[in-house]
Amino acid sequence: MTRFQILPFLFAAICCLSNCKKLQTQDQKDAIACQNMSHIKIKANSPVSIGETIDFNVFEAGDNVFYNWIGPDNLHEQFHSFSIGNASLKNEGWYYLSASNNACDTKFDSVYIDVQLQQGTPSCSVASNTTNYSLLASDSYSYVRKEIESTYSLMSLSGSGNGNLTVYFHPYWRTKEPEDGIYTTTNVPLFDQVDNDYNKLFISTVNSSIFWSCYENQQVYVSHVGGKLQVRFCNLNMGGYNGNSYSTTASGNIIEK
Repeated sequence: MTRFQILPFLFAAICCLSNCKKLQTQDQKDAIACQNMSHIKIKANSPVSIGETIDFNVFEAGDNVFYNWIGPDNLHEQFHSFSIGNASLKNEGWYYLSASNNACDTKFDSVYIDVQLQQGTPSCSVASNTTNYSLLASDSYSYVRKEIESTYSLMSLSGSGNGNLTVYFHPYWRTKEPEDGIYTTTNVPLFDQVDNDYNKLFISTVNSSIFWSCYENQQVYVSHVGGKLQVRFCNLNMGGYNGNSYSTTASGNIIEK
């Protein structure tokens, strides 16, 4: 046997030893992709808390499969898996996936992601329906009401009596009971109407004939006691103005009556 006759036998032996497989045709690849696509189902971790990571994943169906995701906060992704870090309330809602291949029907799936408020308790203890201030007299409230107030048309919790205080909630809560959790303050009661991070509120009061309002990005704790809405805060920085600028800190506990 000549060396030219030996070569085909050597190639066959090498393929056998290395477990060679016939290359798939495009039709075969498409058939496998279509079969895989029929089983596509979104896997995602829900619920998550604010600040956590949301992970989305579907089986990678094969070559020439195109993934199209749309979701809250103008999300658009084109990968079979991806993550959203530092989740916030604007990421809550329905996510929709379409997986397509020119050789077979488009596969659709969807998932709802629930983003929950972080939970916690304030570091101070204040008597019910009382606010204590630095450099100012304390206030107490004999009457506390939850309502849609008339000035800003916002859900509010307001106390009156020996002093007054009003908590204004994000417009999202006009028609819903505020959820328990940690909220952050804004420094004006005019909330951005398209801001979907709705764990925000504004606090104001009048003390010593001065109007006081909270500074932004401070933590406030919202909860319920016996079904009644409760708002608590510790060392809340507030500013006042009557021609001169003033500052104080406030620690309060106000409960709906």
